[in-house]
Amino acid sequence: MIDIEKIGPNAHRIAVYGEFHEDDARAFVEFAKEHHAQGQGGNVLIDLVSLASWSFSAMSEELVNIPALLRWIYSLDRIALVSDEEWMRSAARLESALLPGVSYAVYDEDEIDAARAWVLGENDHPHGGAVNELDLGEDIAGFELVGRLDREESERILAMAQAKLSRPECSKLIVVIRKWHGFDSDSALSGKVWGTKLDLLNRVERYAVVGGPDWLRAMAGAMGALVKPEMRTFDLDEEEEALRWLRG
Repeated sequence: MIDIEKIGPNAHRIAVYGEFHEDDARAFVEFAKEHHAQGQGGNVLIDLVSLASWSFSAMSEELVNIPALLRWIYSLDRIALVSDEEWMRSAARLESALLPGVSYAVYDEDEIDAARAWVLGENDHPHGGAVNELDLGEDIAGFELVGRLDREESERILAMAQAKLSRPECSKLIVVIRKWHGFDSDSALSGKVWGTKLDLLNRVERYAVVGGPDWLRAMAGAMGALVKPEMRTFDLDEEEEALRWLRG
């Protein structure tokens, strides 16, 4: 079943529940054609969290209408896709990369509020608010990660860390990874991001990483032998222990 609703002056939400049938595909194509014909443009949130499966006839209906769907997609300003399936999120990122001039913002199911906020224009970039600053006193710079890191968010939070660690009384850093949704490739390859990270490592005396996937903590632990600050990793339920170590 498909449900299409207007959620803002220039934004729609398209949600699919259970199996996606031919009638659903026809309703989706009709909406896309009408929306494009009206020259509305705008933003769309596509919610696939409750999608169970789709029929061959539904796929066929979309395939024969690819030209019309592409015209609609290219008329949109923002497209956010939310799914609880990793392969579907990866496919959306690949499709976005293969379509020149089209950019999907892709979210996990627990990021749906961030997706909606971006589609409604409440945030300037897709993953704004993925990192929050923690108030841990003057001597510790602390941040928590709750969403996916893109280049803009990485640069924003690194600038905040750089500003705090530039104070003489602040020489300790903690990053708490409450939710891990990965990072965009342009964040990992950004010269500005890497330059700021190296600068921070030269300022920090102790650095604690709390939570995150095992491979990330293992990589952080291995880096500890290669960088200037004393570095330790902790499980997510060891946040208080990490703070005691920083302050010790």
